[in-house]
Amino acid sequence: MHNAMRNKSIRVFKLIFSIILIFGISLCLYVFNQYQRIENDQLTRINDSHAQRLAFASERLSSVIEEVDDMIKKISTSPQVDLFTQTASLRNRTALENMFYFIVKNENVYSQVRYIDNAGIELIRVNNKQNNIERVPSSELENKSKRPYFLYAQQLKQGEIGTWPVDVEIENGQLTKPIKTSLRIMTPVYNQHQRQGYIVVNLSVSNVLKAIEAMQSDSFITRIIDENGNILASDNPSEELGHFFTTSEQQSITNSFSALWQQILSTDYGRLTTEDTTYSYTELGLSDVYAPLGKYILITTPTSSAFVTEQKNNLLTIASLLLLLLLGVCGYIFKLFNSHENSEMNQQIMGAAFNGVAGVIITDQHFKLIKTNKEFARVSGFTQHELIGESLDKLNIQFTQAEMTTIRHHLRQGNWQGEVIGQDKQDNPYALMARIQVLRNNLGAIKKYVITFTDITQRKQLEETLRNQSESDPLTNVWNRRKFDYELNNLSVYTKRYPNYHACLGIIDIDYFKKINDNFGHDVGDNALKNLADFLSSQCRETDIIARIGGEEFAILMPHTSLDQAEAVLSRIKNNIDSSTLMPFTVSAGISRVQDDATLAYKHADIAMYKAKKAGRNQVKRYDSSAATPTKQRATLSVVNAHC
Repeated sequence: MHNAMRNKSIRVFKLIFSIILIFGISLCLYVFNQYQRIENDQLTRINDSHAQRLAFASERLSSVIEEVDDMIKKISTSPQVDLFTQTASLRNRTALENMFYFIVKNENVYSQVRYIDNAGIELIRVNNKQNNIERVPSSELENKSKRPYFLYAQQLKQGEIGTWPVDVEIENGQLTKPIKTSLRIMTPVYNQHQRQGYIVVNLSVSNVLKAIEAMQSDSFITRIIDENGNILASDNPSEELGHFFTTSEQQSITNSFSALWQQILSTDYGRLTTEDTTYSYTELGLSDVYAPLGKYILITTPTSSAFVTEQKNNLLTIASLLLLLLLGVCGYIFKLFNSHENSEMNQQIMGAAFNGVAGVIITDQHFKLIKTNKEFARVSGFTQHELIGESLDKLNIQFTQAEMTTIRHHLRQGNWQGEVIGQDKQDNPYALMARIQVLRNNLGAIKKYVITFTDITQRKQLEETLRNQSESDPLTNVWNRRKFDYELNNLSVYTKRYPNYHACLGIIDIDYFKKINDNFGHDVGDNALKNLADFLSSQCRETDIIARIGGEEFAILMPHTSLDQAEAVLSRIKNNIDSSTLMPFTVSAGISRVQDDATLAYKHADIAMYKAKKAGRNQVKRYDSSAATPTKQRATLSVVNAHC
């Protein structure tokens, strides 16, 4: 009896020990997997954040460079400069100084704007010292004739823009306080074909860095680096300017981060993750003129964060408590098993909420809402009270039947993640990055769905804005050559698929446009291009594609249009332009059919346009395929090019 009882106790002990061991191993595996998931999620967030910041910085820097280039061109040809170079009166000097003042005030990237005469004497200078804009008195203006950048400026030709490598700013032989680096941009000023002086603009590298950052953050450090690894600008000011004042190699990326520098030299874009820091970089790809502003943008951030540390600590705390609870109540193993299922489900819900970061929707197995949070109410416009017990269909989520079939297929196998487009209570569109997790009971039956999401509406709107900017002409606000080529190829594919479908291409060119620029200035020429673009937009259908494809050359893609109809449209446009007082010029135009070869359609329209030029301009010609041999085409182009 005693042995039987003893054997029974041993069996119970072994059973309890086995259960504890199995649960202990399972708990360790769970903690390890969750620990890895937390680290992987953190790396994913860092990589996504770095990619967005690098893309924004590159796009913003290109925009800043374009604005700076356009600004210095406009300054050098402005009426204020012309009047001052003709008569250096106090009134003209004040007008030019006022223009400099407002440029520096409105664009924080400039630290100085100056006018220097041919002898190297500063005649006008406006400084930006830590957002304090000041007009420099004449008594404090300096002689810059011996400075290397002035000697370089003397070599520039009319209309040419030059830059001098990034250097510290010096006034009256002393470093400016606080010390700052600038890229000097210069261009000669001409009046009556005689060089009168120079416009010199100092572009603050540190202010450019601030302008291109999506947002300031203590955890992110952004740097602009030159081709030698020197740090030209940084969110950490102590890293800047080191190569100007010390010979220590530690002041550059090449020695302090040698492995990173070797990777940067080998690839134009990449990422390096160490135990405590993640580095992401991209090559700026600036033009030769603005290349001295920097070659790379480098973003660094700690690999870990307080949020991740807190998650790990919470995970370890929960695991420890579960283990202690298991050891304390091992005698009640079956009761613990029942409570463990509820605890595990709560853990899954908590994990799903963490994965989604912000918004949470919990539904039953039929996708009827059980619970939501405040972020969901903010995005959708619905309160929890309005939606409890309602189906997800009430949220106006724009899923096709095929998309819903795909989502249900994924959910049968596990989870689903993707973008969701919908409309809120006020019919305003929103975009979400959503994740649907399936919660099952011990038998594998679906109990609940946990939907977590982050609001990406602003990011989507920014992407749409950037896409439109990349496809439109900044001067005329019509489509650019890139968009035109894309639409022409699409139209060509469509006509190839449907042979009876009619579409035409028209190319319009302003006659003697070069004379307009030469006689009246580029600003008048720019207005002529804008007026023509506005007029074409008003004369064409919404389905037509209008694009500026060259200097003074525009194209119109006309779907559902025969060659005769297209000729009538362009003739009407040509006649209206000829009789317009707003557009004191004429145009020549060529028309061709869009068929299965986009390149050939463009070539035919171009030949027809040059045929109109050759015939005396102010005409519309259609491409005659029966009369245009390759030899005649080449002859037509060569003769017309000689008279344009």
